[in-house]
Amino acid sequence: MVVVLAMAVVVLLQSRDVERTQEAVTVISTQLREEGVQAVALDRDRALGVIGVLEGLVADPGAIPRHVDDLKTIAEAAAGWAAAAASPSPELHAAVAIRTAANELREHALRPSERQLTAARRELERARHALTVAADGSGTTAPSGLVTEGVRDSLHNIEASQRERALELEENTP
Repeated sequence: MVVVLAMAVVVLLQSRDVERTQEAVTVISTQLREEGVQAVALDRDRALGVIGVLEGLVADPGAIPRHVDDLKTIAEAAAGWAAAAASPSPELHAAVAIRTAANELREHALRPSERQLTAARRELERARHALTVAADGSGTTAPSGLVTEGVRDSLHNIEASQRERALELEENTP
C-alpha cells in the first residue's frame, strides 16, 4: 500500500512538472517574435497565389535572378504574416515555409544549385498543405497544433530573418 501511495505521489508531481513545462513552452512560443516587423493577418487566397508564383519560379530556375526583388517582397509579406499568426497555427507554419522558400530561391539566384530548388519545393509543399488541409498532421507537412511546433516555427522564422540579412549583404557585395 505504501508503494502504491508513493507511486501516486510521484505521478502527481510529474504531471504538475509537465504542466509547468508546457506553460513555459507556451510563454516562450509567444515571445519568440521578430522585432521590427509589421504584423499583417494572412490572407489565405493571397498566400496560395504567392505559393503558385514561387512554384512557377522553381519550375523555371532561369527566371529566378530577374525576380530577386519580388522574392524580397514575398519574404517581407511572409514575415508580416508570421508576426500576426498565433503560435502554433497553420498560418504561422505556412508563413514561415513561404518565407523560407523565397530565401532558398534568392540563394539560388546567387549560387544556382538543385539543393535550393529542392528545398524550396519542399517548403512550398508544406505551406500549401498547411493552408489547405483541415486535419491535424504529423507536424512534418501540416501543423499538428503542438506548442513545440509553434516554437520550432518561430525559431525557423527568426532564422529566416538572419538568412535574409546575410543574403542582402552577399547580394550587395560586388
